[in-house]
Amino acid sequence: MSTITWRKSATKDVRPFFGTATLESSVELAEIRLYEDGPFMTDTAHAVEPSAAQPLDIVIRPNLALPADMPMAKSDLVLAVTAVQPFMKKTIVVYTHKLSETVHDEIAISSDIVDKLGGGSNVTIEVALCLGKQQAKKPGSPFLLGHWLSKKSFTIKAPKLAEDFPIQPMTDDDWKNIGYPAKTFYSVQYIGGFNEPVAKDSHFAKVYIHADVHKKLTLESAQRLAKPIMASLAAEITGHIIAASFGEWEGVDEPTPNSPLDAFLKRIGRVDPSLTFEKFKEHAKEPGMPRLKALLHADQQSVRSVAEG
Repeated sequence: MSTITWRKSATKDVRPFFGTATLESSVELAEIRLYEDGPFMTDTAHAVEPSAAQPLDIVIRPNLALPADMPMAKSDLVLAVTAVQPFMKKTIVVYTHKLSETVHDEIAISSDIVDKLGGGSNVTIEVALCLGKQQAKKPGSPFLLGHWLSKKSFTIKAPKLAEDFPIQPMTDDDWKNIGYPAKTFYSVQYIGGFNEPVAKDSHFAKVYIHADVHKKLTLESAQRLAKPIMASLAAEITGHIIAASFGEWEGVDEPTPNSPLDAFLKRIGRVDPSLTFEKFKEHAKEPGMPRLKALLHADQQSVRSVAEG
């Protein structure tokens, strides 16, 4: 008797709605614009550098392409645009509009929304054709309010080290179980590989943060507090990783291409263009790394975050 072995070849959202399959590509041609006067693009992955001189000015063009023979009434469908911050597990509904009415050609994501989601350093904009009202259950057809029939996601990320490792919320008991005080704010576990080429699905560090703090950072009402805390945390966490990994790259002449260290030096070079790798190593040797931490906070715009908070 032969044995069939199944192997996963690709990840894909599978929708059980064969009755509305002709709608699956309805938002496939959606486009995004990141900056004022910038081009509209169909690409779904975008790396951006936060800049006070050129703030994000995100606009979506849905470019709806509906089939001539609609499988269900337009009055039952809505176009929805949402903005998602994965780290904070926070979603903001930007736009919803019935398909039975004229859908806007362009949909702007306001700067207020971008700020509430951390400034746009790690945001996913989703354009989706959804069910706008509850339906009777029928095989192959959507029935729950919000069921999406077609979706396109645009990811916007900045090359920040804080995005290269997982964040794990910890309760009082979780902290005590690993030998820490119950009210520990955060801790960084350096795994290794800061000066090695980045491997897919691998992490060079893991960050633990108290669950109460993590929850507070996700609250809509706490964003004035969250922004400066997140900026300061990102700088301090990076400092921990540099200190923990220093022995791995102290003796090399230059960072390994495509390593987190290489990416970080290029980023920090925007703050101090005169910073050489040798000077960077000298800063890392200083007790407490005062000058290096100053660069880290400048990179994260910590002062601006506090002042504008």
